[in-house]
Amino acid sequence: MPTKTKTLLGGLSLIVFAALALGVITHAAWLAQLDAAASTLATRAIDPTNTAIFKVVATLDSPATVIGLTALLCLWLWLKQGPVISLWFAGLQLGGSAITEGFKLLIDRSRPLHQLVLDHGASFPSGHTFCTALLVFTLWTLCLPHIQDQESQLITILIGIGWIAMVAISRVYLRDHYLSDVLASVCLAGGWWLLVTPAQAFIQTKMHQFLPERMLKSWPHQN
Repeated sequence: MPTKTKTLLGGLSLIVFAALALGVITHAAWLAQLDAAASTLATRAIDPTNTAIFKVVATLDSPATVIGLTALLCLWLWLKQGPVISLWFAGLQLGGSAITEGFKLLIDRSRPLHQLVLDHGASFPSGHTFCTALLVFTLWTLCLPHIQDQESQLITILIGIGWIAMVAISRVYLRDHYLSDVLASVCLAGGWWLLVTPAQAFIQTKMHQFLPERMLKSWPHQN
């Protein structure tokens, strides 16, 4: 994707995120109606089977679990491709997660009442959804260039979208988040990724300059 397109889409994503955040801060009527409608739909879908499935999803895609999976992926990248690419993807996940926590503290939105799975902390934005989205973006970046068949590429993309959607739906269904929380997380993750990744070459060059030479010399293709 061209850098200009990434910048445009990233900017638009952050504008939508800002609109949602402003709606939360000002207690906008349109946002309350959106969240209430989603909550009503989720309530109608409640049954033991759905609850059991979404509890599993919430556990497997918690921020701690996703960051742990990212750490394992980055360890594999370190061993296969060297520290620069590994630290790059680790920085994207950890830096984005820190930004998400910052917005949680800044906006300090209370979670919905009557949670099916007790969760603590602020509600906006959703950490589960944000971290999962970044992991999916990372996997797309690593996998798609090696998939030659367009149909297989499309299937890979759809699986990733479905994964993010499943996590987002689980957060609303379990009453741990409002719909606006998970929508904001997707927008924030997309904006962060699209605006930062065009600087990958520049940042990785700087990493080459500052990382110890003994750390890099085992990967000749990085020198």
